Amino acid sequence: MRQYVRWHEKIMSKLSSEEPLLGAWITISHPEVVEILSNMPFDWFVFDMEHAPLTPGDVEKLLMVLKGTDIVPFARVAWNDPVLVKLALDVGIAGVIIPWVNTKEEAEYAVKAVRYPPAGIRGVGPRRCVNYGLQDVVEYFHRWNEIARLIVQIETKEGYENLEEILATEGVSGIFVGPADLSASLGRFGEMNSREFIDILKDIAERARKHDRKIIGIMAETPEFTRRVIDMGYNFISLSQDTRYLVKGAELYLRAVKYET
Repeated sequence: MRQYVRWHEKIMSKLSSEEPLLGAWITISHPEVVEILSNMPFDWFVFDMEHAPLTPGDVEKLLMVLKGTDIVPFARVAWNDPVLVKLALDVGIAGVIIPWVNTKEEAEYAVKAVRYPPAGIRGVGPRRCVNYGLQDVVEYFHRWNEIARLIVQIETKEGYENLEEILATEGVSGIFVGPADLSASLGRFGEMNSREFIDILKDIAERARKHDRKIIGIMAETPEFTRRVIDMGYNFISLSQDTRYLVKGAELYLRAVKYET
């Protein structure tokens, strides 16, 4: 439980000081990728089980690489499904990101999936999250609900229209905007820098702060967009993902060599 408390305290400390938490999306199932990125000053990683071919077993192995680091691990599950949530939590992550949450009812369902009874429906069979039984299972059971981190994704027109009710749902720690999906759902794909879409992003951040949701997240992709969303009030920002770091790094080298020659 001590590790979970440290993760909780790190997040709350940075958020209280109004320091943005910067993270990376992990999609490649290889420990060297995680190890390389963990040597950089990221605050958190999200292991993507929705759009990447990561299984709970993959995530469990990749988490082992983070032992001894200060990086807080999250997982994005493939769907708002208690079975998928349970499998992700049992391997020892700090919290989950749940995609495609569009209504208050879906938000409440996600809360129940994360929490143990009687507040929720998470099955009791903790594994790596209690150090294979070497940790006090009873303590973990009783303390988990109070420090669990549940982040729901706002990535559709319906989710945006129901934002107030989703934000008001007790047990939701924060939100995470998927700008590509949200812009597509709003009929504005590829217009993420348009005034209209930027106004929507500002509105989401403002309403999240009004509801005192501590975590206000978004995928940023570029340094320019990152600075822009920080100014809006977003504080849990994915700078990019492992594959993009590889692509952009290779592009920079190739351009430099071609220019020099």
